[in-house]
Amino acid sequence: MLAWYSVSTFSGQELKVKLLLEAMIEREQVQDLFGRIEIPHVNEEHISTKKGKRVVKIERRNLMPTYVFIQMELNDRTRHLVQNIQGVTKFVTIGTKIHAIPDEEMAAMLPRDNELAGDLPMLDTLPIKEGDSIRIKEGPFNDYTGVVGEIMKERGKLKAMVEIFGRSIPVELNFSEVEVL
Repeated sequence: MLAWYSVSTFSGQELKVKLLLEAMIEREQVQDLFGRIEIPHVNEEHISTKKGKRVVKIERRNLMPTYVFIQMELNDRTRHLVQNIQGVTKFVTIGTKIHAIPDEEMAAMLPRDNELAGDLPMLDTLPIKEGDSIRIKEGPFNDYTGVVGEIMKERGKLKAMVEIFGRSIPVELNFSEVEVL
C-alpha cells in the first residue's frame, strides 16, 4: 500500500532529488511501488519596471526547504533505492523509526489544483469559516488581520478582506498562511 514519507535533502537540492528519484524509478522499473513525488511550493509573482517596460518574474519558493515528499510502499528495497539517491541525507524519522505521514496532513501541504487533488482526500471539516477574524502569519501581509469573506475548500484557499493603509482589500491566502483569532 502506498503511503507518504519524507526525506531530507541538502539545501537547494530538492528539485534535483525529485528528478533523480523519477529517473531511478523508471530505470529500475518499480513504478508500482511509487506514487507521486512532491515538493510543496508556491509560485510568487514579482512585478518590476525595467527601461520603462513592465517585467513579470515568477519565482518558485519552497514551503518546506530541504524536504521532498514521496508516496511509496516502504520496504527494504524501496528504502535502499531512495537513500542512495545523490542529495538525499536521510528519511525523516520519529526516534529511529520511519513513520508514514497521514493523508490529511499531506492534503494541507500540497497544491489543490484539480489535476493534483485526485488521490488525496478532501478535508471534511475546516478550521476556518466565513466571517472568522484571522491573522496572517506568513508572506507579504504577515501580521495583518482580516475577515474571511470566501472559502475555496477545493483549492485549499480563502479570500479575506484585509485593511491596509486605511482601505479594505481582498487577499487570497492558503489555509496554512493564517490563524483564526
